[in-house]
Amino acid sequence: MRAFATVARLDPDLLLVVAGADGWGPSFASTLAPLPDHVRARIIREPRVDADRREVLLANARLLAYPSLYEGFGFPPLEAMNSGVPVVATSAGSLPEVLGDGAILVPTGDAERLAEELLRVHLDAEVLVELVERGRRRAADFSWAACAQAMADLYVSIAVAPG
Repeated sequence: MRAFATVARLDPDLLLVVAGADGWGPSFASTLAPLPDHVRARIIREPRVDADRREVLLANARLLAYPSLYEGFGFPPLEAMNSGVPVVATSAGSLPEVLGDGAILVPTGDAERLAEELLRVHLDAEVLVELVERGRRRAADFSWAACAQAMADLYVSIAVAPG
């Protein structure tokens, strides 16, 4: 939200939708409270997002900011990339490995750098298009069918292993 406050000054039409429950770290309310009224008015909270609502949010998103403090896998940014939504995320946990070159990664906790990259993607059509293409290519590397096949292969290798 601090990064959005910076970005919001340059584009009065942008909205920030914060989807999902509070994660680790400061709560939504405590992060929102110190922001100016005109910024808070442009932040929408969606604490519970079902599959249908997620589809609507992604279909209307200009980009996805994913400032995770720690991430076990990274389904939300992967889903965004698969939907053609460019992603700017932190380099937390598994995100560098999962997102690869399909997203722009910034250091965890660096709101200034996050704002810079969000602005760059938002304002530079070439960067946006390139990031969408890279994101789609990277997301195509992941599928439930490939995951199931890898698990089946693992079980077979364990079952036939000597000893």
